[in-house]
Amino acid sequence: MNRDFLLAIALSFLVLLASRYFLEPYFRPEPAAPTGDAESPGPYPEPQPERPAPLAPPPAVPRIPQKNPGPGVAGSLKALKQQMYSVETDLYKLSFSNRGAVVKEWVLKRYHDANGEPLNLIDTADSPQAVFPMAVMVGSQAEDSTIRNALFVSESPNHLDLTGGGATSGRLRFRYAEGGIEVVKTMSFRSGSYEVELDCDVSINGRPADYVLLWQGGFGDATLANTWAKRTVFYRGQEAIERMDAGDLESKQEMEGRFRFLGVEDHYFAAVFLPVGPNGLHRIHLAQNTDPSIEDPEAHSLRAGVYSAASNGRFRLFVGPKDTEVLPDELRDLIDYGWFAFLCKPLFVGLKWIYDAVGNYGVSIILLTVVINAALFPLRYKSVTASQKMQKIQPRIKAIQEKYKKLKATDPKRQQMNSEVMALYKEHGVNPLGGCLPLLLQMPFLFAFYSLLNVAIELRQAPFFAWIQDLSAPDPTYILPVLMVGSMMLTQKLTPMPSADPLQAKMMLFMPLIFGFMMATQSSGLVLYWFTSNLVNIFQQLAMNRFGPGAPAKQEAAGGGGGKNAAKVEQTKPETKAVTRRSKRRKARSAR
Repeated sequence: MNRDFLLAIALSFLVLLASRYFLEPYFRPEPAAPTGDAESPGPYPEPQPERPAPLAPPPAVPRIPQKNPGPGVAGSLKALKQQMYSVETDLYKLSFSNRGAVVKEWVLKRYHDANGEPLNLIDTADSPQAVFPMAVMVGSQAEDSTIRNALFVSESPNHLDLTGGGATSGRLRFRYAEGGIEVVKTMSFRSGSYEVELDCDVSINGRPADYVLLWQGGFGDATLANTWAKRTVFYRGQEAIERMDAGDLESKQEMEGRFRFLGVEDHYFAAVFLPVGPNGLHRIHLAQNTDPSIEDPEAHSLRAGVYSAASNGRFRLFVGPKDTEVLPDELRDLIDYGWFAFLCKPLFVGLKWIYDAVGNYGVSIILLTVVINAALFPLRYKSVTASQKMQKIQPRIKAIQEKYKKLKATDPKRQQMNSEVMALYKEHGVNPLGGCLPLLLQMPFLFAFYSLLNVAIELRQAPFFAWIQDLSAPDPTYILPVLMVGSMMLTQKLTPMPSADPLQAKMMLFMPLIFGFMMATQSSGLVLYWFTSNLVNIFQQLAMNRFGPGAPAKQEAAGGGGGKNAAKVEQTKPETKAVTRRSKRRKARSAR
């Protein structure tokens, strides 16, 4: 590996990191409404999927009793006070309020925040409105306010325990009727799964009404210490996943079409609405929970919702980690590996396989980094060989260029210069791209491993040793970034500089420091990978300097007083002494 390679890698990483901040917004498509199905006759294609069997067959939902009902108007059914209901499985624990029949807490039992507490994915700190998921909106401000503040009635137990000691599935049902508004919400749960089944029916003045079921309020791990973490809303139509943050949602956006899913996410977790049946979601709602007192749009929480046509209100909801082992098949692409996903997936399999053997993700990163660098060593060796061949004929190339330097760029004789250079390449068996192509083949592997370590939830709060107890967080002591900078400087010292370009020399001098400041805020797993890669490269460079194609020439240059050169010098000594004696005799005769 030469310094050109180091410079190319470092600059490429700088571009890759900068693109997350500056380039990504420009490449993100505008959130235009996806086209609906060609066979759909109206603006709201209403799929009519067959209803599969629910998680556990529920009893028939009784109609709300009426007290002196008028024509087409429901009776009154509401609770007298606010009550809390909870559901606990082996994976999560939920807390519901009967005011609005919304979720107040969604706690994942197997994941923890920075304080060591079980992670609550509902973060309302970024929105003073204190809005919560599972709210219903029908489009009228007065009716929406009524439903939001309604005290629902529930015949379900206050605590539903599905932790494995008894039932493995269960449900909560909330009902409300007042002033012509009737809402029934049913949520079905199953132990061992992060999916919840939702069934919601809304009637206005006795007629089924369209509505939107919302996930609103903050979402994700508020204690996440990863600088790339973003909270976004996302959806998928028939093509790729589209993501938008608060800055993209200046106002409410509603889109029609056929959508595979819709949700909100942060770096490691997601809450996703999915359809029941093959026809997809026919209409989605995206917005931010704005507050007039907040001027910064990034401070607003995101809101995502699915519309339901009248009498077709069934959905699935996945709330959990973006982990390949628990994600439904249709959500596997939520893990954003970037441009080199085709390489990230086999690398991830290798990382997991090593972890199963050693039981430590830090050690797994080290071992996989060594394997990757060993596999790429033939390419690196070929690159060094090509660079040394090019360096050997560089004086002759400069001589040819010097001969034609006075000619204008448009002079036809310039073509003769190119012909002479190509003939020189052919004479010495040099490929002008021989040093570049091996480098280009290495970069996808390096970037793929970088992307993998950046998104793998397995590294979240995964300890390595001593002070590094979370490989997804930056090193709090900065020891690892300092070691990485030192290893980069040592690599530069061991790597010969093929050219004397002063600008490149200055860039290489400051590159380790720039790279160190940049990586100090990255996850410890990424820095560990880069530091290990530097150490492997140092050993490889030492081996090439000692045994590589340029080693004999270096040894001759270093030992100029020995071997054939020394013999030549010895052979010239007698002649030199004789010349000296004759010169003295001539001077003596001249003096007489």
